[in-house]
Amino acid sequence: MGAFLRGEGDSRALVEAVRGAELLLPLLGEGAVWTADSDDIRWLFAFTGTREMHTFLQQKWEAAEPGELPAELARYARYVAVNGEELLHELLPAWVGRDRVPMGVVVDVSSASRAFLPPVSGIVPDRIALDKQSVTDGEAVAW
Repeated sequence: MGAFLRGEGDSRALVEAVRGAELLLPLLGEGAVWTADSDDIRWLFAFTGTREMHTFLQQKWEAAEPGELPAELARYARYVAVNGEELLHELLPAWVGRDRVPMGVVVDVSSASRAFLPPVSGIVPDRIALDKQSVTDGEAVAW
C-alpha cells in the first residue's frame, strides 16, 4: 500500500494491498464503527496503524461540540482490527444490507496519503457496487 500512497503504484495494487492488510476500525459509543455520509455514500474510516487512528480521533475530539462525542474518547479509544478482505467482502455487504446505504472505505483519512475506496466493482462485491446496482427504498435495484 505504501508504494501507491507515494504515487508509485496503481489502483489495482492498492486494492490488493488493502485486502491483505490488517485495518483498525475505531468504535463510537456502543460498538458502532465510525462513518460519515457525503454525497449519498457512507464512508467507513479505517486505519493502517494506531498513530494514524489517534491523529484522526484527536482532530475529531478537538472539533467536537461539548457532549457530541462519548466522554471516554478523551481517555482511550476502542477499536477492532479486521482483515481488509473481510472488511470489503463480508462486513461492508452486511452493513449495506442492514442500512440500505452505499458504503465505501477511506483509509487513513487524516493523513496526506489517504486513500478512498469507493463502492464500485473491483473493490467491493458487485451486489453492493454502485456501478452495478443501486440501493433504493430498502431494495437492491439493478441499473
